[in-house]
Amino acid sequence: MSDKSFRGQQILAVVSMYFGYAMFMVLRMIPAVVGGAMRQDPSLQIDLEQLGQIFALGTCGAIVGKFIGGFAADKLGGKLTFAVGLAACSVFVGLFATSNSLLMFQLAFFFALMAKSLGWPSMTKIIGHWFRPNEYGRVWGIISTSSRVGTLIATFGFGALLALMPWRSMLFLCSGVGLLIAVVFALILKEKPAESESPDNTKETESPDSDMLHHPLRGTTIWQALPRFAASLQFWLITGSLMALTILWDFLLLVPSFLQDRLSLPVEQASMASSAFPFGSLFSVLVGGFVFDKLNRHTTAWLMGGLLLIASGCVGVFLMMPHLDMTPQALTNLSLVLLFLFGLCISPCYYIPMSVFSIEFGGPHSGILVSLLDALAFGACALFYYFAGGLAEASWDRFLVVLLAVSLSSVITTFCFMKREARLKNSKTLDI
Repeated sequence: MSDKSFRGQQILAVVSMYFGYAMFMVLRMIPAVVGGAMRQDPSLQIDLEQLGQIFALGTCGAIVGKFIGGFAADKLGGKLTFAVGLAACSVFVGLFATSNSLLMFQLAFFFALMAKSLGWPSMTKIIGHWFRPNEYGRVWGIISTSSRVGTLIATFGFGALLALMPWRSMLFLCSGVGLLIAVVFALILKEKPAESESPDNTKETESPDSDMLHHPLRGTTIWQALPRFAASLQFWLITGSLMALTILWDFLLLVPSFLQDRLSLPVEQASMASSAFPFGSLFSVLVGGFVFDKLNRHTTAWLMGGLLLIASGCVGVFLMMPHLDMTPQALTNLSLVLLFLFGLCISPCYYIPMSVFSIEFGGPHSGILVSLLDALAFGACALFYYFAGGLAEASWDRFLVVLLAVSLSSVITTFCFMKREARLKNSKTLDI
């Protein structure tokens, strides 16, 4: 196959995953978008603490789904795992729309996020099949913007629709679109290129899969690989980083309620205003992927450490807002700027190091590795937000103080991880 034809297949793979994962994120975010409307629905009587418990149980579902997704992606392939996950997530979001009690909402969101978690491990396998290591950063940068596009569609697009249609109808609409995209994805994506489809000028040792042939974990079982993961300091540093960053990232789930309570914005305006967060991350994660491929890991460590310090500063300003002598409109504008900067700073640190590390370090077990990392991070996040809703209900200031401490811990762990990555890259080892 010619280089041009092979590149076309790679582009098709990226486009397929892009639209599919964007839909995953719409389905993941839409319950948060309608959270304000649910709180105002007199037939439900759901408060902020109960809403936090719904989100927390959904995160527990995501943890279970990470292990299922990693195992399925490694054993069954990324294409099948991705398509089934998207279809199942769509169905459970539809069931969320029919729920009328706290337990029903929790169970529906649990299974929806369990299915959603199949997406990222699946893409890890597909990207490992189709692209070379020196392309991982830019591909993950592009793919990661799909997450932000999906979040923007949910918060800004569907947030505006809250003024025009009932929240349950919006959930049904998202569910139907998700099922359609799952079918299209299954029909057009290839799991990996056939041997006959390799570029004409590419030797076997230079193909996207060639690094796996010489990986230290090649030929090992999952149970043999897990102790080697656990013995790696890099594994625990990236785990600590992801725990903190996942908690920071899921602040987006409470942003509409935060803006309602702090700034007295109407439900639809609060949902639309929260889109400043994914707008910022959309730009940074795309640029971040290309930068990650171009810069050495030592420079990247300082860059990401600086970005997370700025993110911590944003949380600090949110904490100080009640003491600022500003008009409501000025406070609203300041909130939009802070949310934009917050998303801009944490997104490349959240997505790219973990994704590249999982492929390089995990090798043939990259699917289960990325699932394990995500599961540990989501476990910390679920524990945090189970209590965070009640904390925010009592005092948003207390919530922000705890969030600031989490943000500062992300600075330390992410910087240490990237600095050690730089040393390992220089010595050409994988810490296995």
